[in-house]
Amino acid sequence: MPRFAGIKDDKIHLISSVLLNYGDYFLLEIPKEFDNISSGDLISNFRYKNNELKSKSSKKNANEMKVAFVSNWKMKCGISTYAECLLPEVAKYVGDFKLFIEKNDIQTENVCQFGDQIIPENKVVACWQRNESLQELVKEIHDYDPDVVIIQHEFGIWPNARYWLSLMTQLSDYRVIVVMHSVFPHHYDKMIYEASMPEIIVHLEDAKHNLQNIKKVNAKVHTIGHGCYKIEEQKKLWNNYKSQHTFIQQGFGFKYKNFEASIKATAILKDKYPDVFFTGLFSESPHNGIGHQIYYNDLKKLINDFDLQENVAIIRGYQQDNIVDSFLRSNQVAVFPYLSVPGHEVYGASGAARLAMSKGIPIISSSIPHFSDLNTIKADTPEEIAFELDKLFCDEKLRKNQVEKQNNFIVENSWDNVAKRYVSIIESE
Repeated sequence: MPRFAGIKDDKIHLISSVLLNYGDYFLLEIPKEFDNISSGDLISNFRYKNNELKSKSSKKNANEMKVAFVSNWKMKCGISTYAECLLPEVAKYVGDFKLFIEKNDIQTENVCQFGDQIIPENKVVACWQRNESLQELVKEIHDYDPDVVIIQHEFGIWPNARYWLSLMTQLSDYRVIVVMHSVFPHHYDKMIYEASMPEIIVHLEDAKHNLQNIKKVNAKVHTIGHGCYKIEEQKKLWNNYKSQHTFIQQGFGFKYKNFEASIKATAILKDKYPDVFFTGLFSESPHNGIGHQIYYNDLKKLINDFDLQENVAIIRGYQQDNIVDSFLRSNQVAVFPYLSVPGHEVYGASGAARLAMSKGIPIISSSIPHFSDLNTIKADTPEEIAFELDKLFCDEKLRKNQVEKQNNFIVENSWDNVAKRYVSIIESE
C-alpha cells in the first residue's frame, strides 16, 4: 500500500495512506525503498531536501560526508590552537568540509592556512561573535547543509546561554557533536548548556562519568584524549643561560596556573644552585587585561620578597610558536604547577604540557585532572617541585628516561591518531 508524506519547510509533518488535499502541505509518495521504515521514524528522523528524503543520521563513510567545523580560529587561545592542529587531520578523511569561525580582527596567521596547505577563501566563513546573536552562524550552516556539525566548546567562548540554547535548537535537524574542553563537576549552572548538547566529546573519562552518571545528561558522550604535537626537533639549543639548572613554565597569566609555586621552588633551590633560573612565559588575553596586570604585580612582589631578582624572569605577552620552541629547548625542565580550586575543579586537558613534551624536555606537573592522563612527573607543592627538579638536575639518565616515556605517549596520541578516533565516531551512527 502506498504512503504519502505531507511536507512543509523540508519537514515531514504527516504520513497518510490516502492521497487527500492537506492544504499547505506538499504531498510526496514515499518511495518503496522506505517501506521498512515506520511512519514515526520517517517523521522524527527524516527530512525532504534537494528533491529527496534524507535521514538526519544516515550511516555513511567519512569520505562521503560534508562536515561543518565551528570554532574560534587563528587566535591567541588554546581552543583555537587545538582546532588548528586537529581539524586539518580530520579533514583528510572526510568528503568535504567548511570552517565557520569566530570573527577576529587580530589574527595570529592567515585564516586560510589549514595545516600545511592554503584552502580557498570560500571554505572559511567568519560568521559569529562571542556574546552576540548566533543566527548568522545558523544561516551559514543551513546553507552548507552538512552531514555533521562539530563545535569546539569552552564556556568563555560561548558565554551567553540564550544564544547557545537557540543555536542548539536551530541546528536540531543536523547531527551536532560538541567538543567540551572543560567540564566543571560542581558548577551546576553550566548544566543548562550541557543538557542541550545532543552528543559530546570530552578529553577525560572522569568528565564522561560526571556528565553521564552525576549530572545525568541525555547526550551520548565519547572520550577522546587531547592530541600531541609532533616530535620534530628535540636537540638542545646553545646554552645562553650559562647554567644547567634552568626550568620554565608557560601559560596564560591566570591565578590557577600557579606561577607562585615555581618562584617558591626557585627560592628553595637557590642555596644549592646559586645559578638556578626560572623563566615564566606569561601569556595574556585581550579579554582579561586587568586581571593579568594585577597577577603580574603580585608575582613581581613575590620575586622581590624572596630576593630572586637574578633568578627569575616573567616574560609577558603571547609568544609565537618559534619563540616558545626556543625557550623550551634552552631549558632543562618544564613545570606545570596548576591548581585545582575546591568547588571549582575542572576536567580538561593541557595542550601546553603536550607541546613542552614534544621538545624533549622532562615535564613536572601537578596531579590535577589537566595532567591525569599524562605520564609526567607529579608534584603539587613548591617543596615537591624543588625535590623533583633537584633529582633531574643531578641525573642525566633520569632526564633521558623521562623524555623517552613522554615520546612514547606522543606517538600513541598524535594528532593523526586522534583524528582517526573522531572519524570513527562520526561514522558510528
